[in-house]
Amino acid sequence: MSKRNIIFIIILSAFLYFIHTSTVKAHDTGEVVKDETARLIHQLAINLTHEMFRSMPAILDSISAEMREQIDLKYKCSLQDDYKNKECK
Repeated sequence: MSKRNIIFIIILSAFLYFIHTSTVKAHDTGEVVKDETARLIHQLAINLTHEMFRSMPAILDSISAEMREQIDLKYKCSLQDDYKNKECK
């Protein structure tokens, strides 16, 4: 084999290797969209969880305030005998 043939084979091999690796590494558009969608949904879930736990004290305070109002109303209505307020009817 001559030096010229060896150089040609090396260049051809490098070219074929480059073509092979670039086609193997190329992403299908559908896969890219699927991966990006999954990433965005994951980030959204993390953000929602963070916001929910950050505002949890306010949510729990409003629930406990409503429960206290209902318990207070039941107690007030139980103290009334014959006369009932419009809230207790």
